Amino acid sequence: MNPIYANILDIIPLKLNSTFAHLDPNAVVATDVNELQQVVLPAVLLQDFELAMGRKIEVVMGNTIALENNQLSLPCAQLSTTQKRELWQLIWRQQDAS
Repeated sequence: MNPIYANILDIIPLKLNSTFAHLDPNAVVATDVNELQQVVLPAVLLQDFELAMGRKIEVVMGNTIALENNQLSLPCAQLSTTQKRELWQLIWRQQDAS
């Protein structure tokens, strides 16, 4: 926990012991395909993605915006302007590849 938040909440911040101190807290842990969380998008937006890509896609939660096989990973359902730009660039590259 960030010490600032601990101070605001008036709790003692925890620190990792020496066994885990070297691990990156932001590291991505590989998950099984069955454990992927679905991202619910408006039906019209999903149809637009599928129309632009020319195939059915499944939208799942991920750390980055990526398209592998028929699986589009998004960090969340509400994207920032930069993330939207990155997503549409990905779709544009997919259209060029087709």
